[in-house]
Amino acid sequence: MFSNKISRIALSTSLVFGVGLGGSLVAATSAQAAKSTQSSFIATPNGIAGVNQEIVISAPKLKGQVVTIGLQNNGVGGSLQTTIGSNGYGSLTWLPSNGGVWTISGLGTAASLGSTNITISALSTSTMLLAPNFAQTGQNAPLTAIVSAPVGTIAPQGTVTVYNQNLNVIATGSLAPIAGTATSSVTMNWSPNASVGSSLSATFVPSNGAVTGSSSPMTTVALQSDVVPIAMRISQTIHVGQPALLSAVLGYNMPDGSAAFISNLGGLSPSIPTVNGIANWLWTPNVAGVQYIRVNYSSTVRNSSGTSEQSVNVLPPLPQDSIRLTAAGFGTVNGGSPLNLTVGQSIALTGATTSGAPVLLSEEGPCVVSGANLIALGTGQCVVTAMTPGTAAYTTDTNTYVVGVTKAPKKR
Repeated sequence: MFSNKISRIALSTSLVFGVGLGGSLVAATSAQAAKSTQSSFIATPNGIAGVNQEIVISAPKLKGQVVTIGLQNNGVGGSLQTTIGSNGYGSLTWLPSNGGVWTISGLGTAASLGSTNITISALSTSTMLLAPNFAQTGQNAPLTAIVSAPVGTIAPQGTVTVYNQNLNVIATGSLAPIAGTATSSVTMNWSPNASVGSSLSATFVPSNGAVTGSSSPMTTVALQSDVVPIAMRISQTIHVGQPALLSAVLGYNMPDGSAAFISNLGGLSPSIPTVNGIANWLWTPNVAGVQYIRVNYSSTVRNSSGTSEQSVNVLPPLPQDSIRLTAAGFGTVNGGSPLNLTVGQSIALTGATTSGAPVLLSEEGPCVVSGANLIALGTGQCVVTAMTPGTAAYTTDTNTYVVGVTKAPKKR
């Protein structure tokens, strides 16, 4: 039987479910071998590409030794090492790089640990197309696509194709990651003509299994034969409390200068220098409803100037996602009503969200999450944290649950 000292070693792990409310649990194939607190096993949950998760190793016969764990997925993989502590446990952090089934196994002296298969889900993405509200026919009107993942550290990679309402290809380009973010972007040239429709949308096709594809809402560009001194590119969907990109784009042969954004409710930005014909400003609206945005441009070169206006409908704040956690034999888990387990007991957990986004569970205390199971290793209190990163339509949510662990009753 393990003592409370287990709660002081790094046994935190994460459990990921990719189901919506009423959906079924993604089958967990990770180390179900953890039936006994004295057995050897490799325990890690199903996960999400780009999101760190813990691999917990129980190897009582390898105390004080460095062990190597191999990870493989369709020819992609590597190895990680950790030292088994005096209590027979070791843990390491792993960042899955790709979606699909991964095989995690002990190598070398740790071969006796066997292997386990887990499923890593690809990250969902959202695509936004920034197109000018006005464009001059026959002249370049740059289009920028931004593809983002809601969580993690992997920036989407792949190709973006822009279509008009007739499904004609307008532009295409390859994404480049924005350093330090889970976002990538690409700017594409487009020279509109009067015979081509001006309602545009962008579709992202990933080049690997780390993320899923997505498409942007349709945006409309008004075409004219006259010179457009300056145009605006604005996010198609804007919510109170969510940053939205405002972009000013100079027309053909217009010199760099400065631009300032103003709404009917007041100023939005200071005067911003244009660089290579573009000035950007991140705006976080605090009032819902229709607003009229105007950008004023001026340059000392040839005394150039111009304005552009566009109405935007600022939507109410995004609703918060909602997490539901159920435990087999207990029903819905309530944060105010702790679960009670005995040492060695295991319960299957099911996580779901209103949005259908994944639920990530982490644990602190004398328990471990293995696959779909929460396993009590020693007496004390385990705190389980459930978090969902949200989606483009929902904000994140976090809940915590308390699990009390007591000794199993003695057999007569």
